[in-house]
Amino acid sequence: MTPTVLSLAVSSPLSASSLQQGLKLVNNIGMQAGKLYCSGRSAEESFEKGTMIGMAETSLSIDAINKLDFEDDAYSIPMIETMFSYTIDNCPGRAKGLFRSITEME
Repeated sequence: MTPTVLSLAVSSPLSASSLQQGLKLVNNIGMQAGKLYCSGRSAEESFEKGTMIGMAETSLSIDAINKLDFEDDAYSIPMIETMFSYTIDNCPGRAKGLFRSITEME
């Protein structure tokens, strides 16, 4: 079983380190967005500005960032989960309307 798992890991288009770095970036974006949402900003503005803050704080190169597909569930779900987690912990009253605000963005 180990050789199969290892071969799947090696043949993955994303290396483990780039996936880990991407997850660190999207978790930071989600946290920044959560902070902004808790400060009274809209969900859309929070995601936009949270993304800018996260990008400014990352050590990833522009080339590495360009290779990340933020619409991929591997990145989008952790970003949203981190934002929800932050808002539930820090502004539960606003967290109640977050899901609706996010779905209205699209």
